[in-house]
Amino acid sequence: VVVQNASVLELKKALRRHVQLRQARQGGVQHLSWKYIWRTYHLTYAGEKLADDRKKLREYGIRNRDEVNFIKKLRK
Repeated sequence: VVVQNASVLELKKALRRHVQLRQARQGGVQHLSWKYIWRTYHLTYAGEKLADDRKKLREYGIRNRDEVNFIKKLRK
């Protein structure tokens, strides 16, 4: 959950909190390398990469209950 005028960085932090809480509840892996995750995957919405951490979610057109996805980055 993030506020309406949140930035992409705040969304990433909220995703991290959510995954860590879920893992703790389910007794799964305690540590994930978020540095590796952000280096390997893009967050996307409607086929558009959420590349700029300072950009607001509403600038991408993200609203309540919208779904963002992880997509693997291609090697150069």
